[in-house]
Amino acid sequence: TVILHGRNPSRGAATLEEIKSKTGNSNLEYFNGDLSSLRRIHKLVGEIKSKYNHIDCLINNAGVYEPKKLLSEDGYEMTWAVNVMAPFLLTSLLLDNIRAGNKPRIINVSSVSQTEGGGRLDFNNLQHEKGYEAHSAYGLSKLCSACFTYDLAERLKSEGITVNCLDPGTVNTKMLSAGWGCFGIDVSSANNEYYLATSPDLEDVTGKYFVGGTERRSCAATHDVKARAALWKVLEEQTDAKY
Repeated sequence: TVILHGRNPSRGAATLEEIKSKTGNSNLEYFNGDLSSLRRIHKLVGEIKSKYNHIDCLINNAGVYEPKKLLSEDGYEMTWAVNVMAPFLLTSLLLDNIRAGNKPRIINVSSVSQTEGGGRLDFNNLQHEKGYEAHSAYGLSKLCSACFTYDLAERLKSEGITVNCLDPGTVNTKMLSAGWGCFGIDVSSANNEYYLATSPDLEDVTGKYFVGGTERRSCAATHDVKARAALWKVLEEQTDAKY
């Protein structure tokens, strides 16, 4: 079964039908939830756990690009709330289900944009207190995605759970159009996430960053172990997640 998530029920239902018609696979289920809200993340996970006791592969793909600074219902900058806090909390809440999976994999969607805004962790400006710039906010969130990946991979490596991150490719999505313009590939050609989720070659590979299906080195800030540990602590405090 493939579980899909979104925040618009009608669009979610339409997506399900489109996938069914193109693949012939009816083992699909859609769950609705707003990942900008810690409360609603807990609700979403509760609904998933009530129906499924194991997850073989979790792909943390949801993300936003916000042209103007917005705050979540919990008071956090919106890009940070959805792109950083949400996968950190969601993964922690689903970890027992992932542990029960078959050769489980966790995939976090980062981006080559992780260097935008300076490619560094400024702990005095994680919420863009010093001024908001959309590309910087997005770049920081994707830098943090790689940091989260490396530390989680280290924590879970003894359990046989792989954790990797990737750049999804320059794909003509609504986000790309809003932030950078449409100059990428068609959505139908985007398969980087599928490769990480299914390739037998990656069965035992963990703690890596991929671009175009090839292992690459993420930006220097993501390899600062002390900074990553500090970021993990911040996210624990913000989300109350337990690992």
